[in-house]
Amino acid sequence: METGLDFKENKILNSSQIDTIFDSMSDGVITINQHGTITYTNLSCLKIFKLPEETNLGGASFEHIFLTNQKKNKALLKLYTAIVNGTFEKKETHISYYTPDGEKISLLIQVSTPKSNSNSSEIMLLIKDRSIHSTLRQRDRDCAFIFSGLIICVTLYLMTWSCIRFTLNIHLRTAVYTIMIETIAFFLFLEIIFLTSFSLNDLGLLPNSKTFWKNIKETLFVILIYSILMVILNMLLFITGNNVKNHFIGGSPAGALNYVITAFIQEFLARGVIQNCIKVLVKIKYQKFFCVLLTSLLFSLMHIPFGFIFMMGAFLLSLVLGFIYERQKNLWGCFLLHWSCGYLTMCMFF
Repeated sequence: METGLDFKENKILNSSQIDTIFDSMSDGVITINQHGTITYTNLSCLKIFKLPEETNLGGASFEHIFLTNQKKNKALLKLYTAIVNGTFEKKETHISYYTPDGEKISLLIQVSTPKSNSNSSEIMLLIKDRSIHSTLRQRDRDCAFIFSGLIICVTLYLMTWSCIRFTLNIHLRTAVYTIMIETIAFFLFLEIIFLTSFSLNDLGLLPNSKTFWKNIKETLFVILIYSILMVILNMLLFITGNNVKNHFIGGSPAGALNYVITAFIQEFLARGVIQNCIKVLVKIKYQKFFCVLLTSLLFSLMHIPFGFIFMMGAFLLSLVLGFIYERQKNLWGCFLLHWSCGYLTMCMFF
């Protein structure tokens, strides 16, 4: 290897050993001369810029390889021009780079100039891929933004209910409060899609084809166990003389269809929004447990207008759904369980 940075004159390591050291680095290394010609790149550099490992860039033009899209990569073009002209000032700079495939990479580039007593005119670029760190910071900001919107919506919802119920003494149908919850979920959905970097996969809306049917079977088993327990509970209450519905299944096809929409929107709100955001923001021991618990508490508060018993039922169901979501990593099993168990409970007891 001959980079012009006195490596050739190294008295301790030979060229092969230096190559091995540079190729084992996690950071990318590029050296270019005053004409903008690449004289050396290590393997990490190729990986960072999404180039095949067998690519040989020695003797190639830096501009031709890395600046094919100068419109998007203005920051790198500006840095390269300053380096070639010898006018750059910062030894370290953060830039965003777009690969030919359109992928955005966050880079930290450190520029190393030749020693004053060196005959070399080449400059070394040490490149760190900061994309993961940038993504994590962006995710933290997105979750904080979403969670702020959620707290505002829930606060306004409870204040509105309190004003209508206790100040104005107006008794609204439960369907009105359901619509209010669905409106909150729709507002947050728009907020996430248009104002954050979250994808549908992040929200659990895209099922994994490899585990989808396994998850559905698992959910159906839980529904069966829950249904048996509810029937036993209903029978015990009936035998002990408690006033419950005199039939196990009630409601109407229209009600069941409407609850499909309600269950899906509420699962998106509870699991896709609240639980995911808490998981990102709360980094403590037993994280999953506290995420499920805090999500269930917040979700149960949104059912206060339906009464204490209904609210506690929503809390317990949310606990089960939360752990299933953590296990399955998508909303579809949770949605099916929410619809089945929720509608069965309402038909039997409410």
